[in-house]
This record gives sequence, structure tokens and C-alpha cells, in this order.
Amino acid sequence: MTIAEPCEFTLTENQRRALEIMNGVSNVYIFGPPGSGKTTLLDLLHAARSSSRRWHFGDFFRLLHERLPEHGRSLPKTLAALTGEADLVLFDEFHLHDVADAVYLDRALQWWKAHGTQVLATSNYRPSDLMPNPLLHSAAEPVIGQIIENFEVFSLDDGVDHRGLGSRRRTQGFASGQWTIGTSVMSAATKRTISIGGRRLAVSRSAGAESPGTQLAFTFAELCGRPWSTSDYLILLRGIDGIALTDVPSPQALAREPAQRFANLVDVVCDRDIRLDVFAAGPPDELRFAPSPPLDVGRTLSRLALLSRQ
Repeated sequence: MTIAEPCEFTLTENQRRALEIMNGVSNVYIFGPPGSGKTTLLDLLHAARSSSRRWHFGDFFRLLHERLPEHGRSLPKTLAALTGEADLVLFDEFHLHDVADAVYLDRALQWWKAHGTQVLATSNYRPSDLMPNPLLHSAAEPVIGQIIENFEVFSLDDGVDHRGLGSRRRTQGFASGQWTIGTSVMSAATKRTISIGGRRLAVSRSAGAESPGTQLAFTFAELCGRPWSTSDYLILLRGIDGIALTDVPSPQALAREPAQRFANLVDVVCDRDIRLDVFAAGPPDELRFAPSPPLDVGRTLSRLALLSRQ
């Protein structure tokens, strides 16, 4: 099968080799640091394989828990419904930090194997490093064992964060956004509330300096200071073209939970390729020095590097 290469840049030899492996018939687990090109390769393969199903890892578990009640909480029936006619399932940002997710994933991998469905995953973690919390790591061992036994594992690391090498600014999507040290222009006349899971969330309209028109704007306190989950963010993003996050404190001063929610938000907004404008009291690099940096902070900073600075 021929896979069209991206026109924005030239693949490295290591990326070409990874793409060749991904284009085979085996299960494949590609791991490497943020910005090594894993998501790009996954998207190229997904575009070339009409019979494939692609999920961001967090989105898969949101759908799984959402659909389980529809099928009498039967995992096999739910997986069959989610997989449909696909003969290849693709996971981006494969990771484990939750014991329940590890249990479900172990059973899901067994189900796909039994039904002859090819699985391809990209991750920042080598298999043995999944579930890095030593107190919980044993819960991931069945998944790790399946990957080692049933997957071709390939390390994609050129020692370069390719996200920071783009020479052309994008005019739409996530990478068209900006990180501004300062405040946003808010319109009080357009303030309203929306509902997510029965809870109210305040939203305004904000005009960014280079934003094409207006976009939905949320304060950091509303969107990251309250206990919203990744699933809540995924629901929020439905039908939204752009988000402005305002009144963000200095990233190095963020407490653990708000910092993690911010990282989760960046993750899903980037995966959905939705424009993100951030108005903060300091630069994004400070996030690494927060008292309790978010999990996978390197991935968050790599993605934020796509935003222009003001």
C-alpha cells in the first residue's frame, strides 16, 4: 500500500523505517520522545487505510465507558461496536496511569487478537515503562507482556523535537494559536454559561490579535481550576473551532491538579487540531518547574512549542 508523505517536511530515515514497519501486517508499538513524529506517521497510515479506526488514547476510554451501558456492560460487545468493520485500530499517545484502564486494555488487546484485528500504537513510553508509578506498575504487567509477545516494538528517536522545526506558520488548527504573556480582550456582552454533564461553565467571546474573528474563551480558573476530566474536555470541544484560555497564572506556580488538567486540555485540543490561544503570566517552559509538574510534561511542552509567542 502506498502512503503519501507529508508535503510540509521530509521524513528522516528513521521515520521512513518506522512507517515501513507500520505499513506491514504485524501489531506495532512505536515509542519515542515528544516531537519525534509518531502522530504524523500514525495519521499518514490512517489516511491510507480506509478500513482503520483511529483513537487518541483518552478518547478511546471516554467512548468505552460511554458505550458500555448501551451493551449491558459487556466489554466484548462494546469493543465490537467501537471497532466496527475496521481491520486495524490505531492508538495515539498510548499510556497507562490508571489501574482500571490497564485491566480494560489487557482484555481489549486479547479481544482484538482473537478477532484478527491489527493494533498499532504510538507512545512516549517504552513498554516496560508503562504505568511508571511503582506502586501501580504491577497492574500494567499483563499489558506489557502482551506488547512484548505480540507486537513489533520500534524506537523512534532522532534526538530532535521536530515540532519546533516548522518554518511556515499555520493559518488554522492548533499550531495557528498563540501564547501571549498578558491579558485578553473580553466582551462582557457575550458572557454566558454552557452545561457539561449537568454542571455549568462560564464562557465568553474573545478576539485574539491574529484570531480569525472571535472564539470561545474560558478563564483558567473555570476550565482548569475546577474538577473537569479529560472526557469533559472532549465533550466541550465538540463543534468548537477555537479556544482562548485567559488569566493563566505563572506556569511554575500552578498546583498539581490545575497543572494536570491544563496538560490534559492541551493534549485533547492538539489532537483535535483546534486553535488554542493562551494568555498567561509567564512562558510555557515554566511548567516544567511547577511544584508538581503534570504527567508527561515533556509532551505538553513539545505541543505548546507549536504556538507562536507574543
